[in-house]
Amino acid sequence: MAAELEHVISQLMRLERKDLECFQYSMKDLYGAQLLDWNVQPTRQNKTLCNPMFFLCSYISNNMSTDELIQNVIDTLDTAHSQQMQLNQQLESLVHAKQQIEESSSNAKDSVRTYFDSVRESLYSALTKRMNQLLGEVDRLESSNLQPLLECEDMITTAMSAATSCMEKGKEVLASGPEDHVDDLLKVPEVPNLYDVAFLDVVFQDGISRELGEVISQVGHVTDRPSVHVTEVEERPGALLVKWEELDDHIEAVQFRLQFCYGEVKASQAHRATFQNTYTGPNMHHLVKRLKVKQPYSFRVSCRGENEDQWSVWSVPRVASTSISHYEWDDSSEGYSTSNESKIATRTTGLTRALYSKTQCYRSGYPISFKILDSGEKSPLDGLGIAVTNDDINSMKREGAVFLACDDGQEMKTRLPCLTRNSLVTIETEILPNGKVRASVQVGDKELTFDWKVGKQVTLGMIGGLGMSPLTESAPCFFFGMMFSHEDWKVKI
Repeated sequence: MAAELEHVISQLMRLERKDLECFQYSMKDLYGAQLLDWNVQPTRQNKTLCNPMFFLCSYISNNMSTDELIQNVIDTLDTAHSQQMQLNQQLESLVHAKQQIEESSSNAKDSVRTYFDSVRESLYSALTKRMNQLLGEVDRLESSNLQPLLECEDMITTAMSAATSCMEKGKEVLASGPEDHVDDLLKVPEVPNLYDVAFLDVVFQDGISRELGEVISQVGHVTDRPSVHVTEVEERPGALLVKWEELDDHIEAVQFRLQFCYGEVKASQAHRATFQNTYTGPNMHHLVKRLKVKQPYSFRVSCRGENEDQWSVWSVPRVASTSISHYEWDDSSEGYSTSNESKIATRTTGLTRALYSKTQCYRSGYPISFKILDSGEKSPLDGLGIAVTNDDINSMKREGAVFLACDDGQEMKTRLPCLTRNSLVTIETEILPNGKVRASVQVGDKELTFDWKVGKQVTLGMIGGLGMSPLTESAPCFFFGMMFSHEDWKVKI
């Protein structure tokens, strides 16, 4: 029986989900002696094992099966169908992997041909140029060394003409007196010996062909893995934190180069895409800022060792996007003006009140930084921080807020610097499993980390009015804010 049922199930695994649901209804109708019409309607005339639907119905009917058995079969088929979908997805991923290998191999071959064609042309051009230079040098030396010989040849020719003329006029010369015609005969020029004449030759370095062959034999190497690759991309407000790590133990990389481009770029298309540099340095992570929300970007990284000019091959592009909008101050609050896409808030004239972010956008688990661009006079309620709500505009020194006051506050072991111009304040929170919230507040090179119970008021030195209301799933984020009584305070988020 088990073997027969397994045979039926193996045939029914080919069915679609909608057919499985139809099968379930048919099983239930079996007890009412009625089957739904499902392609092949089993009757007394066509009851055969070729119809798996009828076979299973007959098996269940003969053995007085219950709905539990029917449901078990349905669950088994449903699981098989889910597994089939999962295997199809894995098969699709495998196809992409094979495609990446085949396309990258084709691109690598094209790169080899292109490179050596270029080298061949460059070598031919360089060899031709050098050959013409040497031939030109031979022509110059030939001309310069032939010049005195040609002049001597002209003198000899002229003297021979004069001697011939004298011989023809011999009688006249003898009659008039030979001594009167001595000057008509030129002196015979001196012709240099062969060992004094130039002998042109060319000297070549021994083994230049062998050396060139050895150099060329070392050109290029084939790799099937990049020396470095992108391991993780974390979302940040209007930005992405890209992290990478080395894969090649033979290279001690001291410098990395990160590039990105718009859109989803496959490895086989990377050589045609327009990437731009965004970071070059020793760090193994970089925050790429000013990105559009929900816009896919492709990132790739390469590296090089110390005292090396050549960069390694690029890593396979990693596609990522951020769904977190960049931080913005509320540009409609009285007493403050905003600039630089609402990232900078400046205290102006008007009533003293708190300025919050436009939305509840700060997420726990990420850092948020405040840069004091300009400072003014200080008051006891002045400061900045984060809050669960933005309904209290009169003070941020309250429960439900992490507030860093400008004044010194209480004496304590860990004393944070006072807020002044160029101060950089970074706050990071983490919701712990025990219900407490861990907060880290850093000002300059000083950092304070503490845990507090949800809803409990805590005061720690400069952290004035530190407390937090219960965090619910409907409000997992915070507002950031600041409050200053006097003008000239300018804060960049």
